[in-house]
Amino acid sequence: MKTKYNTYNLKENDTLISISKELNKTPIEVAGFHNIFADEDNYIGTTFPNNLKELYVPLSINIKELENTPKVNFDYDSHLSLKPSKQSLLYQVEKEISSKSNSYTLRFKTEIKCINKSGVNLLFEINKLDRKKDSSLDTILYNLLEELDQVFYPLQLLISEKGELIEITNHQEILKNWSTLKIELQEKYEGEVIENYIKYYEKKISDKIVLEKMLFKETFINTYFYKLYTNYTSTHFIEFNYSFPLISKIKNIDFVVKQSINPFLSDDNKVEIEISGKSIDKRTQLDFESNLDEPFFIETQSNSFVEGNFDANYVLNPKTHSIEKAFLNCDLQLENPKKIKLSIILIEM
Repeated sequence: MKTKYNTYNLKENDTLISISKELNKTPIEVAGFHNIFADEDNYIGTTFPNNLKELYVPLSINIKELENTPKVNFDYDSHLSLKPSKQSLLYQVEKEISSKSNSYTLRFKTEIKCINKSGVNLLFEINKLDRKKDSSLDTILYNLLEELDQVFYPLQLLISEKGELIEITNHQEILKNWSTLKIELQEKYEGEVIENYIKYYEKKISDKIVLEKMLFKETFINTYFYKLYTNYTSTHFIEFNYSFPLISKIKNIDFVVKQSINPFLSDDNKVEIEISGKSIDKRTQLDFESNLDEPFFIETQSNSFVEGNFDANYVLNPKTHSIEKAFLNCDLQLENPKKIKLSIILIEM
């Protein structure tokens, strides 16, 4: 008698969602076909039963092709971890910041290296190289700010196993850098405004907690050290609240984001993660216009909550899970809209 189905041998990380995506079927279709031929102990509900070893699929499906499709190297269940080598990774970074009245672009190269491990956490060193700014930013004040920024690099950061920022670990070295740089800047620049900026930076740099609060609002650092390495569950997505420093002067903007990982590698054998989110911030138009960190003005028809979007895409190395490409778009629809676009592209190992 001619068989009416093919059989697919389930592997450790296979789920109803991942197999459905690969077959280009809905989970209901996959489960429904299987259940026609399966005995009661092997029925599929919303997930695979624990004892299920073999899946019944239509004859039209190429089993060899399905079994040979490269999958993401999860550690267990659907947990993705970072397994960095000690190679230096060189990235080209481009950041475009725009509002209704102004827009400018910054370009620089960044060298990132994992230099040590501390328990489950990782120690990274970052260096900024080859900075290129928009011609509209070629002013004495901006040039001073760029030189002030150099005091932090190379910067050492402790990063959690999930990929999130924990703390700066080379604060004492930054203080030593500052003692030298401060003298050079005072000899190079003159004027009360310049001196006030130098005093402002000195105050920020001297207190480690204050310094971390300032540096951790940097868009590139927030985008690169983001919670990518976590358990994506059997559905291969997670949803959580996340705050992003879209506006440097005030507290980060609150978003709810959905983060999805493709359980199968892309055509060029890369891990793909997509993130999309909407603002859930409780501040109104007037709160943002007043640069407030917390809600103050009551929501009215003329003073509404502000719509905002957070979208990002990451392409990761299939072995180390380190970032090879990242693209971010974040906006807030104020009367004078704020928007940041950021791209991070690996150019050399």
